[in-house]
Amino acid sequence: MTINKSQDQTMTICGLDLESPCFSHVQLYVDVRGSRRYCGEYGHHIAKLKTKIENSSTFESDPDFVKTLIKNCIDERVSRNERDLEKQKIELAKLHLAQLEKEIELQTAKNEALSLNPAAKVEEKQFETNIENMIKSIKTLSLPVPTRSENFNLFFQSLERAFLTKKINDEYKSEILINLLGERAHNVLLYIKKEELNDYEKLKTIVLREFQLTPRECLNSFKNAVKSSGETYIQFAARLTANFQYYCSLRKVNSFESLCDLIISDKLFETLNKETATHIGIREAEDWFRPIDLAKECDIYISSKNGSRKEIPITCGYTKDPFKNRSQNFKPKIKENYPQYLERENKKLLYMWETTRVQYVSLSYG
Repeated sequence: MTINKSQDQTMTICGLDLESPCFSHVQLYVDVRGSRRYCGEYGHHIAKLKTKIENSSTFESDPDFVKTLIKNCIDERVSRNERDLEKQKIELAKLHLAQLEKEIELQTAKNEALSLNPAAKVEEKQFETNIENMIKSIKTLSLPVPTRSENFNLFFQSLERAFLTKKINDEYKSEILINLLGERAHNVLLYIKKEELNDYEKLKTIVLREFQLTPRECLNSFKNAVKSSGETYIQFAARLTANFQYYCSLRKVNSFESLCDLIISDKLFETLNKETATHIGIREAEDWFRPIDLAKECDIYISSKNGSRKEIPITCGYTKDPFKNRSQNFKPKIKENYPQYLERENKKLLYMWETTRVQYVSLSYG
């Protein structure tokens, strides 16, 4: 609704600014009793404006006319805002339509290019088919993705043998590995960099870092390995060989002398109590101590801790002497499985049996 000249003059007389932001953002409703409605940050401004209008001479002479005029002004502003909103929607729809037209043009150009060169489309399909066939072939020739961390080295050994057998190019190895890992690759893909994604060796390093055991855990896995029910002894021997070779690679053993040092160090480590072994494990970090260095570390730690080089063996309960606080009058009981106790009991039973037999014979022939 358009405000005529007389209405404009009347609004000016009432002191009402038509360009005030309260009319462009807030809807006023003034009823017959003159109640007011607050809305957002313009509530205080509206209240002051209403008071100014009510105190004007024009409102006192003809209040109904002023109220109608204000309502008409607000309705006009609301209609204007609605028209502006519709215009914005139309502009947005035009932009979306233009985007769709560009996509259609791009697809049309692509289709025309393929129609001129059908071999490109065939090559694309052949490439996808070749990748799928390579994944199936490698999956058949390699071990399944292990569920236990200590078997990842065997998995990668079999995978790389399959790569050599099928003569897979380096550019496809990463994609094949990610497909084989499946759900296990999700954690790796979260933090891997884009340039590492196409590098098989870097991807392999990240996967091993995510799943592999520490060298000490790898050694324990080798020592505790048992033959599974569906495994032949040849397969078991091959698995043991691969596990030990992997352990040696983690320890960076590449000569007979270093292998001897490693065996001696591992044996020496097994004799340590729990507390000393934990200290040595922390000191070793990613490396390992040679026998002499390991012995020095143990002596230094025990001397600094106890003031002497005497160490309680691991078989005595780690760091505490089980007999340290024992009473002087304490006499341990002889357990029933001790040899002396069993021998004495056997003699008692034999004596009772002989006595019973003699009495039985006497009664029979007496």
